[in-house]
Amino acid sequence: MKRPLLLVLVVTSLAAGCGGGGDDEPSAKQAYLVKAEAVCAKVNTEIDKAKKQRPTSADAVPPYVKRLIDLARTNVQELSALTAPPDDAADLKAKVLDPLTEQLKIGDAYSAKVDAAAKAKDPILLQLITNPPTETKADLTFMKAYGFKACVTAADTGAASK
Repeated sequence: MKRPLLLVLVVTSLAAGCGGGGDDEPSAKQAYLVKAEAVCAKVNTEIDKAKKQRPTSADAVPPYVKRLIDLARTNVQELSALTAPPDDAADLKAKVLDPLTEQLKIGDAYSAKVDAAAKAKDPILLQLITNPPTETKADLTFMKAYGFKACVTAADTGAASK
């Protein structure tokens, strides 16, 4: 019984090693994805924690919004700091990083409006709270096809409103 199992393990090991050029190093894309997904998974966890502590007063809304935007900013900064695979760098910049940076600008503008409304005790605060910007700028189709999972969740601002 042990011989067939050993044979299967040996054949499986040999098959797994074939086609990779003889080294066990992941491709640049795989290495990038592992790092990027770790960044996004960490941020998704922090966002989930923050959302469990939703504000219960008007004064608590601006720091809450700022916290969510700061988490998104950290995500974009850490993703931007990663070395993208040379063959994919232009697409990642154009379809992921630049659009996420644009989303941050929209988030910062929204945060400023929320802050001003809260300071002025302006009733528009309720409208701002119930209508946050939700347009996703990143190309989620590209991201999914590239292999992103946690980063799709992090980038999909439309999902935040659901």
